[in-house]
Amino acid sequence: MSVGRKIAAAVITVAIAAGAGFAGYKYWKKNDVPKVDGTVYVQKVSEVMSNSGLGLSGMRFTGVVEAQKTEDVKYDSTKTIKSISVKVGDEVKKGDELFVYDVEQMNLELDSAVIEAERLEYEVETKKKELEEMEKLKAKANQEEAVSLEADILSLKSDIATSEYEIKTKHAANEKLKKSIKNASVTAPTDGIIKEVADLNNMETLSENIVVRISKGDNYVLKGTVNEMTINTLYVGMPVIIRSRIDEKTWNGTISVIDTNPKKSEEDYYDEGEASQSSKYSFTIEPETLDGLMLGQHIIIEPDFNMGAEVKEKKGIWIYSDYLIEEDGKTFVWVKGEKDRIEKREVTVGERDEEMGDCEIKSGLKKDDSIAYPMGKIEVGMAVTNNIEEMDIPENDVEDEDFGDDADFDEFEEDGDFEEFGEEVGEFEEEGGMVEGEDGEFVEADGAEEELPEDETEDNGDGIEAAKG
Repeated sequence: MSVGRKIAAAVITVAIAAGAGFAGYKYWKKNDVPKVDGTVYVQKVSEVMSNSGLGLSGMRFTGVVEAQKTEDVKYDSTKTIKSISVKVGDEVKKGDELFVYDVEQMNLELDSAVIEAERLEYEVETKKKELEEMEKLKAKANQEEAVSLEADILSLKSDIATSEYEIKTKHAANEKLKKSIKNASVTAPTDGIIKEVADLNNMETLSENIVVRISKGDNYVLKGTVNEMTINTLYVGMPVIIRSRIDEKTWNGTISVIDTNPKKSEEDYYDEGEASQSSKYSFTIEPETLDGLMLGQHIIIEPDFNMGAEVKEKKGIWIYSDYLIEEDGKTFVWVKGEKDRIEKREVTVGERDEEMGDCEIKSGLKKDDSIAYPMGKIEVGMAVTNNIEEMDIPENDVEDEDFGDDADFDEFEEDGDFEEFGEEVGEFEEEGGMVEGEDGEFVEADGAEEELPEDETEDNGDGIEAAKG
C-alpha cells in the first residue's frame, strides 16, 4: 500500500452551530476497522439477486405431488413383521404384497396353542369320569354324605364348564392363527403410490400401527415442507413457482393451507448453506394447472416475488432497490468488509426496473460479497452474521432523525427563525425585563436586571443575557 493511500483520511474541520455543540469527524487508516456494538444480518449477493431465480431471500422448499386421499395399512401388533415388500414411490395395484409376517414365529405359537388345547381336553375328560364316580357314590350315600358329595359335584361341574369354554377359545384362536399363517402376506387394499413405509428397526415409534400409507385417486395435491425458522415468512394466498427437478418446466400456484402441526416424518428441507436440524411443517399449494405433473413427482417450490409476471431476461447483478442508500447524490450499500465488520460501500447503478423494483449494479459489488438490508440503526463497524437469529440492531431514533442533527439546527438559524427569536427576547429586555410567573406566562419584573447578581448571568452565545435556571 502506498504512503498516499495510508494517509488518505485527514482531520475534518469542526463546525460549531448556535453554541449547542459540535459534530466532529475522526480519521483512521484503511485497515483500522472501528468496532461498534450491534450485529447485522448479511446474505450473499448471489442469494438476494432478483434475477437469480432464488427470489428475494433465496428460499427454496421441497415438495411432492400427492393424491388427495390416502389408505393406511396397519399391522397386528400381536405379530412380528418379517419384511416389507415396497418402498416409497412404488406404484401398487390392489392385491400386491406390501409386507409379510414372521410365519416361523406364528407356527411356534400355533404348536404351543394346540398342545395347550389338548391338555385342557384331557383334563375335561378326566373330570367328567370323576364326576360319574361321585354321582354313583351319592346315589348310595346317606343323607349327610349325599349333601357333602353334592357340593363337590357342583364344584367339579363348574371346573368342567370353565375348561370347556377355554378349549373353545383356544380352538378359535388356533383357527385364526392358522389363517394368519396361510395369509402371512398383507396385500394392498387399493391401487396407488406408496407414500410412507415404516422402519422395521423402529416399530415402537409407529403412529397408530401404520406400516404403509398409499396415496390413491386422480385428484392431486401439491405438498411442500418448510423449516420452523422460515414458516413465518409464508402466508395463505402467497404466489409460488413450482419447478421440476428433472427438466426446465415450471408451474405457478398459490399457498392454500399451512399446517402448524410438526411433521412426524423426517423429510429434507432444501435451503443452500443451511442445515436442517429443526421441526418441519407442511403446506399445500393450489396450482393453476396440473398438466405435466405426475403423482409422486418431487418438485422445488420458490416464493414468487414477481407475482407470476413475465420478466425480461436480466444479466449481471440485479438487486432490489430497497438495498440501496442514497446520500449526497451517491449510492451505497451495506457490505461485509474486512475483519467481518459492516461497511458502507459506494456502487454504480445501471438500468432500473421501476415495475419490479430492482436495479442493475454496474460496479462495486460481486456475487460472493455479503450485503445487509438497510433496517434499523446500522453503523459502520458493527459485527456481521449470516444467522438471522443473531441479528441485533438498535431501532431508529426518531428524535435524532428529526432534531438531533447540527445541520438541521444550522438550517433553522439560516431560515431567520433563530434571529427573529433573538430580536423578541431583546424586546423583552428593552421593556425592563420579563420573568416567568407561576402560571407559565411572562410578566414584567421592574428592576429585575439591576437586582440580578453578576455571577448568576451568562451569555448564551448570541448576546442575550439570561438568568441561570
